[in-house]
Amino acid sequence: MLLPILLALTSCSPAHEFYLRYGQQLTESDLARVLKENPLGPQENIKVTTLGQGSTASHHVVQIRDRELPHIHRNHDLTVVVLRGSGPIVIAQEQRLLAAGDVVFIPRDTVHYFINASRDPAVALVIFSPPFDGKDTVPVTAP
Repeated sequence: MLLPILLALTSCSPAHEFYLRYGQQLTESDLARVLKENPLGPQENIKVTTLGQGSTASHHVVQIRDRELPHIHRNHDLTVVVLRGSGPIVIAQEQRLLAAGDVVFIPRDTVHYFINASRDPAVALVIFSPPFDGKDTVPVTAP
């Protein structure tokens, strides 16, 4: 009786592994370790943890407790892979409901923001191209 319950619980939450090669080095990590080593503080709404970067892209784990404010990235395209949580994302003037496993591409200069509808923080793998410099988040008025 206990074995089916354990199998159901472990299959609901996949172990996300990250294998990223930068130059000659292959780095290896997993989501549980990244979150444990970089917890979202009780007063933090958003936390960005950089996994690494190469010459053409950078990879980050982003945790969102509540929501992002509308913004653009003038010099960066981004791809978002939702790992945990759910909620609406607004891209330009369109809204889509995202859940774990969904992937979104957002071109540079496109207004966007995510609202976490989950009880726990939402978590995503975000890939910026070119590599994100931490300075290219420009707040804007919602469309």
